[in-house]
Amino acid sequence: MTEIDTAAFATDAELQESVRPLVNDILDRFNQENVAPSQAGMVILGLIYRLLEVMHDEPEARRFFILTLINLVNNYLAEEMETGGQCAASGQEEGF
Repeated sequence: MTEIDTAAFATDAELQESVRPLVNDILDRFNQENVAPSQAGMVILGLIYRLLEVMHDEPEARRFFILTLINLVNNYLAEEMETGGQCAASGQEEGF
């Protein structure tokens, strides 16, 4: 699991379709366990940290992952700015 094959998926849409079932299963599990979004976020951050440790000896794969993560955050923030922060948390946690 230390190697990321960036050519495995021809498009971002193919990648999204490939991981969507796994993501949905994880979110369903969070709902079943009544995990709050902030707790889920900490789980995800922990997984990211662990993944970066696992990728230590694969600098190219680690760089690709980090750049993908940064793009995801940048796109989310750009969308927040466009919508005037309507998607921002209201201070109350809801389920997924």
